[in-house]
Amino acid sequence: MSAEQIDVLTRRVGTQHFQILLVDDNPIDAKMFEAALREASTRVQLHWVTTGQEAIDFLGQQELQEDTADVELIVLDLHLGGMDGLEVLRRLRSHPAARLKPIVVLSTSRALRDINDSYASGASSYITKAMSFQSFVETVSTLVRYWLDIVELPTVFPEFVS
Repeated sequence: MSAEQIDVLTRRVGTQHFQILLVDDNPIDAKMFEAALREASTRVQLHWVTTGQEAIDFLGQQELQEDTADVELIVLDLHLGGMDGLEVLRRLRSHPAARLKPIVVLSTSRALRDINDSYASGASSYITKAMSFQSFVETVSTLVRYWLDIVELPTVFPEFVS
């Protein structure tokens, strides 16, 4: 293992905050997600962008900054203005900085077509937004616990991603 790889692992293990990128064009939903995160975990740092292009740009910038912790989870609203969530999902899956990252679609839609299209486009999971705040907090808490405490996420080194 190279010194660079050890440094990446050390930063990952030493990171106190799990990094989440929220892609949602609705400020009310974003504030609700942020509030639910505060209720669910203090170990999470949220980055919020409102468009798919901003998400792609954010990940590209983060990739260039070696001294910052990487986003470990992307939460994507399906119904964005402009570039829709499915197109964002496809572009993120082809982006080197997001290819292996878990991407969770969070949507109000329960339509089978939306669910199936999301998985076919590379979603790691699909969650329907809860209608009450308490249910939403429980959903976000479960989401964070699953991705932060249960799942083993890949550590990506440049030579392994082509």
